[in-house]
Amino acid sequence: MSNSWSKDVTAALAPKGRTLVVTLGSALRADDGAGPFIAGRIKFKNPSFLLIDAGTTPENITHDAINFKPDKIIIIDAASFGGLAGELSVIPLDKINQHTVISTHSFPLSVTFSIVKEDTGAELAVVGVQAKSLDYREGLSPEVEETALKLAQYFNNIGKALT
Repeated sequence: MSNSWSKDVTAALAPKGRTLVVTLGSALRADDGAGPFIAGRIKFKNPSFLLIDAGTTPENITHDAINFKPDKIIIIDAASFGGLAGELSVIPLDKINQHTVISTHSFPLSVTFSIVKEDTGAELAVVGVQAKSLDYREGLSPEVEETALKLAQYFNNIGKALT
């Protein structure tokens, strides 16, 4: 894992038992595509890990998320928290609607994931990737792509190490 990741980010990304990773975003909105980009590069082989790319409709994955019975849920989404492009930050669930790219999600993320958290009792961590651009175009900025690749590599490594 990158030494530049804060202790909060490192703790948020740490797996715990059955771990569900949920990526969010739209590949048609520049850096909002970080979630789908990451999801396309994660290959979990361990049944204790599940990846769901929720795209722009996270409310549609609640059933699958609850049925997996995770101990921890890690949500990865593009965000706007005032950091440097590609920087990672842990976003409290009650602040998620203020910092994530709301316009691409059709239902409030805080409501969707509050329901999943309540039904599963899982620990929930939201990690935002600071976006540089949310223009209507495909492709990530170099800064966000670098972070996205590191996140995908991190998840692939933990999936292998724990098998």
